[in-house]
Amino acid sequence: ILKSSLVEDEYSKLVKPYAPHRFPMGRFEFNSCEDGLVFGAAMSPRPLEWWAEWLSKNRQSFKSPIIASVAAVSLDGYVRGAKLMEQAGAPAVELLLACPAPYFRPFKYSMNADPKVTKEITEAVKAAVHIPVGSKIAPLSVVAYAARQAGADWVTLGGVSLAAPGIDLERMEPKQPYAFAVSGARVNKYATFRYLISVSSISNVTHISAHGGVQEWGDVAEFILYGASSVQAQSIFMLKGFSVIQSLKRGLADYMDKKAFASLDQMRGAILPKLATYGEFLGAYAETQGNVISNVDEALCNGCGICEDVCAFDAIHVIGGVAKVLSSSCEGCNLCVADCPTKAISLDNVAL
Repeated sequence: ILKSSLVEDEYSKLVKPYAPHRFPMGRFEFNSCEDGLVFGAAMSPRPLEWWAEWLSKNRQSFKSPIIASVAAVSLDGYVRGAKLMEQAGAPAVELLLACPAPYFRPFKYSMNADPKVTKEITEAVKAAVHIPVGSKIAPLSVVAYAARQAGADWVTLGGVSLAAPGIDLERMEPKQPYAFAVSGARVNKYATFRYLISVSSISNVTHISAHGGVQEWGDVAEFILYGASSVQAQSIFMLKGFSVIQSLKRGLADYMDKKAFASLDQMRGAILPKLATYGEFLGAYAETQGNVISNVDEALCNGCGICEDVCAFDAIHVIGGVAKVLSSSCEGCNLCVADCPTKAISLDNVAL
């Protein structure tokens, strides 16, 4: 999917973040943040007319289909942008309706979370072009349903999270002068998991594309198990290059073979039936209290004492260099399991 942009006359209605007379030091800038990138750039510095010319000249050089991404500040802008990219040879177009960039906010027809506006834009573009149209939306189920009702061929959920730059503590300076988002950080995928659950009722009739936090093949597998029909990634290529594509595909294929998934359709959404609702979870407490407790594999325990420090119920203590569980006090909260550096602790249901 190409970098999002607008037709030139609508582009000029926004602040051009790379215009040298306005921001002589402005530029794309990225900083690593453990497992992702904090960045202060969002817009393409080129309008859709440039991208259309580029696509027309270069699309035959790519084995994969190249999907256009169209933003706009008006209904007419979305329609004209989509038609322009269709004429340039794009096999499909994705409508950007959910960018958090502040310069879009004054405009009704851009980056909104209004299902009525989402439906209006999607319907207008669908009527104007003959290629598939996807809507990249604010991660709200009501907006997803609106895009579906308007005939979107797919709906894209997830993305970046708002963020600020880290600090160089020695110099007491921000690591970059401005930033508004973090991408690629694995924590983003957990938010997208929640979005996927919220649209699970239409995932069997709507192609749902998920993105945010993909760093390895396992992240791709998790999105599919939560119901995604396709998975998008960007930051991983900026961090590791495009050679990782083959390892992503190979890892996913090996996992499917291992778990006997004959197809992606068979794998898609397979985890959803195993999730309890919040009400079901609370209602099960009386049944599980005293039954689900921690268990320590003494052969793996190194006696570090982290579990003892974090336990809020005084239910685990290191005795003679090994962690011991007081079953009558254990609440089975799983915190000691999550924190154990040697994976020596697990939860057991002693009632089974």
